[in-house]
Amino acid sequence: MAEAHGEVTWSVLKGSVEEWSAVLLVLAFPLVGFIINGMWGRRLPKPLVGFVACSAIFGAFVASLYLLVMNLSLPPLQRSMQVDVYSWLEAGPIKIPFALLLDPLSIAMALTVSGVSFLIHVYSVGYMAHDEEFSRYFALLNLFVFFMLLLVLAGNLATMFIGWEGVGLCSFQLISFWFTRERAAEAGRKAFIVTRFGDFGFLVATLGLLAIFGTLDFGDIAMAIQRNEIVKPWWGDKVHAIDALNKPTVIGLTLGTLICLGLFMGAIGKSAQFPLYVWLPDAMEGPTPVSALIHAATMVTAGVYMVARLHFLFEQAPIALTVVAIIGAFTAAYAATMGCVENDIKRVLAYSTISQLGYMFLACGLGAYIAGFYHLITHAFFKALLFLCAGSVMHAMHDVLDIRKMGGLVKKMPITALTFWIGGLALAGLIPSGLFSKDAILHAAESQKALWALGLFTAVLTAFYTTRLGIKVFHGKPRDEHLHEHAHESPDKMTIPMILLAFGTLAVSVLWLPSFVAKDWTVLPQYLQPVLGEIHEPSAQEALKSTIWAVGAASLGLIVSLFAYSLRPGALWAFAKALPFLYRLVAGKYFIDEIYAALITRPGRKLSEFVSAHFDLGIIDATVNGVGWLTSQIGLAVRRMQTGFIRNYALYFVGASVLLLFYMLFRGIMMTR
Repeated sequence: MAEAHGEVTWSVLKGSVEEWSAVLLVLAFPLVGFIINGMWGRRLPKPLVGFVACSAIFGAFVASLYLLVMNLSLPPLQRSMQVDVYSWLEAGPIKIPFALLLDPLSIAMALTVSGVSFLIHVYSVGYMAHDEEFSRYFALLNLFVFFMLLLVLAGNLATMFIGWEGVGLCSFQLISFWFTRERAAEAGRKAFIVTRFGDFGFLVATLGLLAIFGTLDFGDIAMAIQRNEIVKPWWGDKVHAIDALNKPTVIGLTLGTLICLGLFMGAIGKSAQFPLYVWLPDAMEGPTPVSALIHAATMVTAGVYMVARLHFLFEQAPIALTVVAIIGAFTAAYAATMGCVENDIKRVLAYSTISQLGYMFLACGLGAYIAGFYHLITHAFFKALLFLCAGSVMHAMHDVLDIRKMGGLVKKMPITALTFWIGGLALAGLIPSGLFSKDAILHAAESQKALWALGLFTAVLTAFYTTRLGIKVFHGKPRDEHLHEHAHESPDKMTIPMILLAFGTLAVSVLWLPSFVAKDWTVLPQYLQPVLGEIHEPSAQEALKSTIWAVGAASLGLIVSLFAYSLRPGALWAFAKALPFLYRLVAGKYFIDEIYAALITRPGRKLSEFVSAHFDLGIIDATVNGVGWLTSQIGLAVRRMQTGFIRNYALYFVGASVLLLFYMLFRGIMMTR
């Protein structure tokens, strides 16, 4: 497979009433579901709450499917349409509408988000059946999907920012859903605070674009760069668009580079890349379907989508693109190493998500936007499947997360085991679709040998920890007889979504087949070409060579894992004893959380306590209390004058009259001089 490159001819049309109605339905369905369950859910029976929530997301999926059909009926160059819902912000020459953009990229993403989210909602009906906060859960889940769809369909950065912050708020609410548990509450706060660092960069970069172009519309910015039109920045000089972006700064970088790095800073926070990845493993404290939704179809994919959406801007800043590729490749390998030693079933998958997102950013940094987006779609299916399988295992094992207490569950849970291995082998890159999407990224990286080597090394580790997870959970002898005795397959409401996701995992592979499998079968690249650029498909021989490398790396990881955990259990433990420092380093997650605690958390807390004790209490509170005390004392003094005796009031009157007389006499004397 190959990367997507080349000029993109932007032609944004105004949407008709038909598109306007359909795109609003995509957003309206989950919003209405949130309102109904949020306001009246506690009074409704649980089956009705679940039906409303699932129907809302299914309605959004059907509306997205309708948009796809309409979009395909148009010529390729007329498939980008903007819908200005209403005039939102106006300040002098600056006009920012609440705009939605319908094009192949947004529609494909909306379909992925709504389709995968619908299956997760159905699964949740069974998983959360006995939870007392059933209605609140589904209200928040609907709102989460609404904000993600708004982010995806946004026609400008201002509208996108609403969805961007909305998914952050909902993730905080859902991660800390069981807020009576201290770890869940702490995980929610951690996710909210860590992502704020990235969001600051996103907001500053957005303001920078507004200063340069006077607009935040994606189409307007893209066409200004494409045509190099005259723009009038806020600093007053009339320059060309490219000149404005390449204006040097005091630190030696161009404005375009700084803006793209700011945007990527936001992506690092939302998509959990190094160094702002630390919130995602802790986010596993939320309900498992929430983990599936965050990792597969919503929040963490927002950063990748944003970079692909603004590719025309990043291409003006090669340094920023290089940073994107390096951070992506490093994070992919770095997170994979931690997945190899983690024993919490959900945290293994969390580190896997961080790693696979690194693959997507690697692709985007290399200009292979379609390859990165293809991996986003395939990852949405198999990662959602793996999390739902993890939830099924937890359901059977009474919420036990430690894989060292599992084993032998394949006989008790055959459907869960089968679907897990379908998703796991796709994640490992040993069966479509994970093989084809990962292969496309590795092929794009072949020109950058260091990045390609990191990607290949990550493929080995991915297959290793996925196989390790499957063996420890489903095969071998049970490690806890009591837990194993009571294990059972999950109900149909949970297994049917898993089966459908397993079929989806295999089916999405047909979106882009390697040339040695089916020549010119590039459904997804052809559809996305008007937005993300042309593709340069390698020859069948080159594609086969790339696939052999990818399969070979994955096979190596699988074989080593089989040997270490099935054929010769304990072999790797001997290796860990031989290198205790390395094992402690990786098992301790490189002590990044401890470093952050020492450098940021504890000093920040001490500074806050000092400010609270000396500034808040000593100055602000003292000033407010002092004003209150002074007012009270004045009131007491005045109250003493209110005696109720007429003689006292007459004395006050006579005294005041005398003082007034003396004042008038003194003033008259001074004026006659």
